[in-house]
Amino acid sequence: MLAKMIDKLISLKDTKIFEIGGQTYADRDLIRVPPHVDRPACISVSGLDGICKLIRTELAKIDTVVMVQAKSHKTVEVMTTYLDDFSRNILYKAEADAPGLRTGFRGREVALIELRSLCIPNEGVNYLLELLSRMTDENKVSTNDNGVTQTVEARQGVALNAMVEVKPRVMLRPFRTFLEVEQPESEFLLRVDADEGIGFFEADGGIWKLEAKKNIADYFNTNLAGLIEAGKVVIMQ
Repeated sequence: MLAKMIDKLISLKDTKIFEIGGQTYADRDLIRVPPHVDRPACISVSGLDGICKLIRTELAKIDTVVMVQAKSHKTVEVMTTYLDDFSRNILYKAEADAPGLRTGFRGREVALIELRSLCIPNEGVNYLLELLSRMTDENKVSTNDNGVTQTVEARQGVALNAMVEVKPRVMLRPFRTFLEVEQPESEFLLRVDADEGIGFFEADGGIWKLEAKKNIADYFNTNLAGLIEAGKVVIMQ
């Protein structure tokens, strides 16, 4: 009796197949267990030159076509073409260590430091440095007392030393992509607020990112030209 019960319980574990209305059904879900495949670990670097060196050194061992993709303005991935199991190996990855220029308001002194340290000098930087040199950070109180009445004037925030027309938009070239390529120039909206300070806001809709990706692709097209002509390396954006 006990043996029959055990056999019954074991039979309940079996997957049963049913044909209903011309369709095939199973009474439980089946999960495919993929076979284990040894894959190389992805190597991360911070520059495009490191990617080129890795490709030149290890391409013979890889023994397949590799594709270099500029995934964004600050990310590059190198992968193999289809393997026997239709998968790909991600071989190398580069992440740009670029500071960029944050959008938003900042004080006058911070703006001066960021323009000199985070941007490539150009006409826009020169204009902003001159504009900031005419500004002062005010935080003072003055009084006027004639013995009968007293008036108090408080000044706080950013003020111009003279009436100056402020351009609404300026062109800047912050360090935003890999340093081996040309930094794209883009338009920034300029705002001056007495309480919040100087504000920079991106105003080109992100077109500079497309230019950065093109510059990255051009770098690889130049530095890996021989391997590209041999059909061993493909560059993508």
